[in-house]
Amino acid sequence: MRAVFLKELRTYFKNPLGYVFIGMMLIVLGIYYALYAMYYQAADYYHVLNAGSSLIIFVIPVLTMRIMSEESKNKTDQMLLTAPIKTSGIVLGKFFAAVVLFLMVVLISVIQPLTTVFVFDGDMSMQMTLGAYIAFIMLGITFISIGMFISSLTENQLVAAVVTIGVFILLNLLDGIYTILPSSRYFSLAVIVVALGIVLFLIYRSIHELVVTGIIGAVSLIALVVTFFITPESFDGLLGTIMSSLAVFQRYADMFSGVFEFGHIVFFLSVTAFFLFLTYQVVEKKRWN
Repeated sequence: MRAVFLKELRTYFKNPLGYVFIGMMLIVLGIYYALYAMYYQAADYYHVLNAGSSLIIFVIPVLTMRIMSEESKNKTDQMLLTAPIKTSGIVLGKFFAAVVLFLMVVLISVIQPLTTVFVFDGDMSMQMTLGAYIAFIMLGITFISIGMFISSLTENQLVAAVVTIGVFILLNLLDGIYTILPSSRYFSLAVIVVALGIVLFLIYRSIHELVVTGIIGAVSLIALVVTFFITPESFDGLLGTIMSSLAVFQRYADMFSGVFEFGHIVFFLSVTAFFLFLTYQVVEKKRWN
């Protein structure tokens, strides 16, 4: 894993991508902070990090679009897959390299609130700022794992970037979508069946085992139908409940606004682990092929 990590990290700085990523995020955060402070006459950096969530939607895909797809396009993945390195080492090495680059931005950006407090004697809530930084890091790490999985599914970097941006925008819209959807039990059942089909498709794309995917799908569908006939009332408003629990940006908003719950941290780490597992399955399948 160490060799993959160092190689991937060096790659970011052998081409403009690493510098563009760091520079773009720092410039946007810095300009927004300056404009916010001048307009509101307040040094509230946690508002800057909240606005940074919109920046992440478009910048993280640029970081992750090449992380796996470039290897496939250049056929260098064959050398990597035949090397005496565990699949987990490949996935985690690339993942941690992207995370370190992201954390570089976070670490450098700390200069802005520290300068405000210790140089200009500004009044800033350090507790709110710390909570916002934790939320910002959790969101960034989670999005890196999602972008990395999408990148592993295609050889085209542009496709990986566009799909990743689309997924992030959809996650951002979840907060408002579930409030306007019908609460009918039949509508919930139909959407869950469609979602199950999408999940099964992703599983098949990851493992390329039709029989295993079919068994998982059949068992899940039977369990879903049986549950619906036994307790149909449990499906009333179920879709809204599920979507609200998956609302990534709502959890992010809670954390940056001072509502710090351990469950939010567990959620972000669980989503990250899930997509790393899916990426592992994709790479492992390529290795066996």
